[in-house]
Amino acid sequence: MTEQYTPSDYDIHVQNPRIDQLESLITAEYQPPQGAQYSYPIANQGITQDQWQQMMLSMGDGAIVTEDSEHFFRLVKHDTDAETNQRNTLIMKVAQNTGRNEASLAGFYFRQTEDIELPFPPVTTTTVYHVTVTYDPRKFKTEPLRLEVWAGEPPRNHGQRHLVLRTVRREPNQLLSQAPISTLRHYVSPVITAVTEDGLPDAKDVLYGTLGIVRSRTSGGTVVPGTGQIFEARGIHGWHNLLVGEWNNFATVFGGWTASWGQWRRRNGGIDVVCRMNHDGGRSNTNRPFALSSNLLKRTIRGLPFWATDPGSKGVTLTIDDGGFARFSHNYETNGGWMEANFFIPDYYL
Repeated sequence: MTEQYTPSDYDIHVQNPRIDQLESLITAEYQPPQGAQYSYPIANQGITQDQWQQMMLSMGDGAIVTEDSEHFFRLVKHDTDAETNQRNTLIMKVAQNTGRNEASLAGFYFRQTEDIELPFPPVTTTTVYHVTVTYDPRKFKTEPLRLEVWAGEPPRNHGQRHLVLRTVRREPNQLLSQAPISTLRHYVSPVITAVTEDGLPDAKDVLYGTLGIVRSRTSGGTVVPGTGQIFEARGIHGWHNLLVGEWNNFATVFGGWTASWGQWRRRNGGIDVVCRMNHDGGRSNTNRPFALSSNLLKRTIRGLPFWATDPGSKGVTLTIDDGGFARFSHNYETNGGWMEANFFIPDYYL
């Protein structure tokens, strides 16, 4: 059985420093090019930390999210308020779906693989704690990125850079469990381009937040050029069109009318309006079925009529009046009826 060697004090305090002094003579270190201009990397040669940093800056600074964004860099209390207040700490949780938090900053990469307890001690004056992933150039050989908590604004006097994840505002004599936590995290998102929306990959196969630029749309099986859209990948939730807003219900449906459906939404270039209105015959003044949100329009759309369909399929001219009021070209008969409309209001009127 081989006996394990234990270094002596002479080895540790005399021989080791001598070896350290000789290390630079026996270790080959890459020497970067010099001069007014040069390029890198060069085949079969290394790179310096400064070169690596420049190469990776195009990645951008932010969290790296590979799946659902709702669960990364979560700052939470302990299981009970009592424990939170006793320990004066909060927990930075790893993402539930991946078991890690990841980020890039200043050309370096950060990964958290376990939940970490972070301190937020009591204060005598109002203090905003900043929870960050911080780059410190003085530590580039050991730990260039690290999760930190700063009381007040994070320091930058030594060239530090910060990815602010959360802030915790704590007042004097306030329990930590009562301190509000704000979310400030941002994430990096590359850009991809597809000819049509069908050409976008599955949103779960790209980084969360990836922008998908779609050059054209498909209508009736025909590609319509020059009708580009911008989509954002939202993981398991698919692609979201950033140029199309959420549907909103009409602000008002006037007496005598009920809306089977009646909504509007913003999209690139203006507003979409869709509706089917039913009239119960209860009012004689039946030419004003609904109104959009107040102050939505800047001017009356009198010179731009929209086509609506009535019970006899004769067609009714529909205009949008002051304040977003919809008006027909004539009154409906009081024995009831219905109207369907699907039209677009250009930005000119908004």
